[in-house]
Amino acid sequence: MAHKKIVLIAGEDSGDLHGAELIKALKNLNTNYEFSGIGGEKMIQQGLVPIEHIKNLNVIGLVEVLKHYPRIKKIFNKTLSFIKKVRPEKVILIDYPGFNLKLAEKISNLGIEVSYFILPQVWAWRSSRAKILEKNTNKRISIIPLEKDWFKKRDIKISYVGNPLIDLKKVKSDKSALHARYNILPNDKIVVLMPGSRKSEIQRHWPIFLQTLNLMQKNSLYNIVPILLEAPNVEINNIPNHVIATKDYHHEILSIADAAIVCSGTATLETAILGCPMVVCYQLSPITWFLAQRMSSVKYLSLVNLISEKDVVKELLQNNMSAKNIVEEIIYLLSEHGKKTIKKDYALLVDSLESKTSAYQEAAKYILQ
Repeated sequence: MAHKKIVLIAGEDSGDLHGAELIKALKNLNTNYEFSGIGGEKMIQQGLVPIEHIKNLNVIGLVEVLKHYPRIKKIFNKTLSFIKKVRPEKVILIDYPGFNLKLAEKISNLGIEVSYFILPQVWAWRSSRAKILEKNTNKRISIIPLEKDWFKKRDIKISYVGNPLIDLKKVKSDKSALHARYNILPNDKIVVLMPGSRKSEIQRHWPIFLQTLNLMQKNSLYNIVPILLEAPNVEINNIPNHVIATKDYHHEILSIADAAIVCSGTATLETAILGCPMVVCYQLSPITWFLAQRMSSVKYLSLVNLISEKDVVKELLQNNMSAKNIVEEIIYLLSEHGKKTIKKDYALLVDSLESKTSAYQEAAKYILQ
C-alpha cells in the first residue's frame, strides 16, 4: 500500500521541537504516512525527509531578513515547487508566519488541506493577517489560551488544544547529580544564560551578557555559577572560562537554577513552567524596533506576561537591556521575596495552561480527521 504524504514546514528551533513531537503523535495514530519538508535535527530524527534544514531560515528582524532575502526566497520557491510536484495529502505549517502565511496563500488553491499549528501572533501585531490566515488554511490549531476569545470575537474558527510545554512540569531533576557533574557547591547560586537561538540574537545579546557577568561577580553577595544553555544551530565564541556551556540537560538545569537571563521567545514559557525566576531581555536593530513598536498592539513581549496579562517577569527591551538593569533584577530574583513573588505568579500561569490530554495528540487527531 502506497504511503500518503504529509509536508511539514518549521522555521526555527522551537518549531523543530514542536514539529518532532507532532510527527510522533501523527505516527502513533496512523503509520501510513511519509513526512517531508523543512525541519531541524529533532524532526529529522522522527523521520522527516528534509528538503531544507531550518538553520538556513533562522533569521529575525527586518534588516536581517532583507540581508538574507535572496536565500530565503530561493528556499521558498524550492518548497513551493516541491509541494506542487509531490501533491501531499496535507501540509502542516508550524509557526514561522513571515514564510508560512505566504506559502499558505500560494498553495491554498491546489486542493491540498492546509493546517496551521501554533498560530501567528496576529493579536499582538498586524491583526490584518488574521483574515489571510482564515482564507488560506483549513484547520487552525492554537496553543495559547488568550487566542480562543480573540479569534471568536472575529468569527474565525480555531481549535485550542492546550499548551504542549505544560508537559515540562513532569521534568524531574537530580540536583546533587547536576551539582556533581558541574562541580557546583551547595551554596552556589546558578544563573542560567539564554542569549537566543538565532545568529542575530547572539550578536546583539552576548556582549551585554558578558558585561552582565562581570558586573554580577562584583556586586553579588553570593558565589554565582553561570551556565550557558547553547541553542543547537548557533555557535557562541568568546565564552569565559568560568562559564559552564552546554547543549544538553537544558530543562533539568532550569528546573534547579536560582535565576535566568532569557532571550524573549518560547524559552520564557519553558523557564516559567520549570519554575526558574527570570528576567527577559531582547534587542533588535533600531529600524526593526521602531517598526515593531508602531505595529504592536500589546503591552508585553514575553509569552509569560502576555498569557498572564500582567507583569510577572521583568522585560528589559532595547535600550533598557543593560548590564546594570539585568544585574539589579537578578539580585532581586535571588532574594527570598523576589523568588516567592514570581513563583506564585508562575503557579497561576501553569493552571491556565493545563489540559487533560497531550496537546500534540489533540492536534494530530484534529489534523487527521
